[in-house]
Amino acid sequence: MTNETKNNNSLLRILGLIGIVIIAGVTVKTLNNQNASENDNESGSITESENLPFSEWFGKPAPDFTVTDIEGKQHSISDYLGKNLLVNIWATWCPPCRAEIPHFIELRKQVSEEDLAILAISTESNEDVKKFVDTEKINYTVAALGDSYLPSPFIDVVYIPTTFFIDKKGNIKTVKIQSLTLEQINGILKAETPTDDNKKP
Repeated sequence: MTNETKNNNSLLRILGLIGIVIIAGVTVKTLNNQNASENDNESGSITESENLPFSEWFGKPAPDFTVTDIEGKQHSISDYLGKNLLVNIWATWCPPCRAEIPHFIELRKQVSEEDLAILAISTESNEDVKKFVDTEKINYTVAALGDSYLPSPFIDVVYIPTTFFIDKKGNIKTVKIQSLTLEQINGILKAETPTDDNKKP
């Protein structure tokens, strides 16, 4: 293979990655607007809509799984029963993911670990994720997926960042496919988990 061919292949790979990021950003913006208008109402409760991704899981038990964090400690969904849990699917190279990290850091400072757990999962290598976490001084639990298996709905994530809000009983409250602010996170944490009584007819 000539140097020119190698350079062309490298350029194509770079352009492809740029294209993916642009498309993901547009999709996230669209889903962000959709979530804001359809998922949260003035009363602070969360309602179900057929147009929302993962809405069939709202109010349902979150399937259990186990991942290993970047320090080598294992974490399972079932470990967090009795406290609120955020499961954030993200990547170090994702601009919307990076944008919400300061809000998660501030959330960790404001809310006790006894009341709220944050579990961020990346599919990147443990070494890359750990380096990023150290640089950004991330103060919540971060795991590199590695060989771990995620069940549905977690494995069904297409766009990142995606955050699953799981209540103290282990039920999925809602799912957000967007870069979240501290205000948005706190609003969702205060809202009730959808039930058959408070879902939209």
